[in-house]
Amino acid sequence: MNKRNIREIEKILRERKKPIELLNIILGFLNFKPIEIRIYNTLLKSSLTIKQMEKRLDLSERTIRKYIKKLEQEGFINKRVKQDKRLKYIYNAVPIQEAWKNVRNRIQKILEEITKTLEKGMCF
Repeated sequence: MNKRNIREIEKILRERKKPIELLNIILGFLNFKPIEIRIYNTLLKSSLTIKQMEKRLDLSERTIRKYIKKLEQEGFINKRVKQDKRLKYIYNAVPIQEAWKNVRNRIQKILEEITKTLEKGMCF
């Protein structure tokens, strides 16, 4: 985490801004791309299909599918099947509290790896 991230986090906490603003900064720190954060934020507001996201985000279907896949694997979005004229997936973001649990677990894993590395280094 660089000094800029830390300053932004401290400012958001001090000013008691919305939790999503804090989550967005931390997701950036965890190497989520701005477009992934944008997709997550969009899906927090409403459940959408890929076609609806294309229009709303002005991105190609291929681009959206690429990032949706990662967000889904990371546990930040869910999909469900809707029966219409044909089957289609509807995507939605997990609530901020659940997303925070995913972030916290990821940070914990990073800290554990750092601890292991430091402990190995102390043995020499």
